[in-house]
Amino acid sequence: MKHLLLPFIALSSLSFGQITLTDQHFAGPDETYIFSTLTDPTIDYATTGANHTWDFSTMVPQSQRNLITRPTTQLAGTSIFLFGSFAPAPYKATYFNETTDLPLDQASSFLPIPIDELNAFTRRAADGVTSIGYELVSGGQGLGFRSDTIETRYALPMTYGNSYESRGYTNLDLNPIYDAIWRQHRHRVSNVDGWGTVKTPYGQFDALRIHHVIDELDSIYFTFQGFGMWIPIPVPLTHEYEWRSTSDKESVMKIRTNEIGGNETVTAVEYRDNFNGLGLTESALKVAFYPNPAVNELHVSTEEKAENFVIVDQAGRIWKRISGTSKDQVIDVSDLASGSYSLVVLFSTGYTSRKFMK
Repeated sequence: MKHLLLPFIALSSLSFGQITLTDQHFAGPDETYIFSTLTDPTIDYATTGANHTWDFSTMVPQSQRNLITRPTTQLAGTSIFLFGSFAPAPYKATYFNETTDLPLDQASSFLPIPIDELNAFTRRAADGVTSIGYELVSGGQGLGFRSDTIETRYALPMTYGNSYESRGYTNLDLNPIYDAIWRQHRHRVSNVDGWGTVKTPYGQFDALRIHHVIDELDSIYFTFQGFGMWIPIPVPLTHEYEWRSTSDKESVMKIRTNEIGGNETVTAVEYRDNFNGLGLTESALKVAFYPNPAVNELHVSTEEKAENFVIVDQAGRIWKRISGTSKDQVIDVSDLASGSYSLVVLFSTGYTSRKFMK
């Protein structure tokens, strides 16, 4: 049985000392992670050190988001050759996922075309986790771009006291969609500045604390009435305070701040959690399935092709995740224990949830 969320592993009150993170402790393809998010400008992001306890267990979530790591078998168009199995080794992606790494809101004010989706490509290897490029989707047409300089998000193996520095550079030429160029420069300085126990509403984890400082400079070149110009896109200096554990393949806790004039302002707080649909958009798309109760299979029909099907129990723990392939899909539930579950159907525009018995 594939159990993607393992909160009870983290509930032990025992401390097992310092941990070491390897590539096996980071996300792979075809996985789903749920994060609860909130806004708390008073949260303590500064305190850290050796054998420290960070207690964020009283946080109250305001919304949720999901991270779906899509395998390269789902690539289409030029991205297959840029990041698929035929790509050079440094650019063979482990997975890709929708991201907000590029400042789309600011860029959209300069570009006369809508950017519907931005995907980031990740490579996971024994020596590190790297960002290797992007894919922009506009009007259903995708354009892939390799990073000329590959940024290392995590240098591995990782333990307390480690530090590393990395730069990333990506040139996104939007032709033939539009005569414009988007350039991204990133400089990352990361320090593993703490180890100990972090407590969240999701559980208690032995963790490393990593402090990333990310200095990004973006600019766009486009033509207007026959004249070309470069327009800088302001991106504030960003700090990410991240707690990672060997019992979970994504951050169990993350705090993001923007630094302006030497002062940091908290802009985002999130932690790994069970699914509860809080803040996610409920879709009006029709979903039908049979039989209920189910024995070995669920036959599911959807109004539009779903992105993913997720089966969660009454506590919100994820027991299965299946990629959507068509409007009519058969889901194997033979390995589920008897009980009450919810089938959560994730569309690009929201989700629909239906209860069933096994």
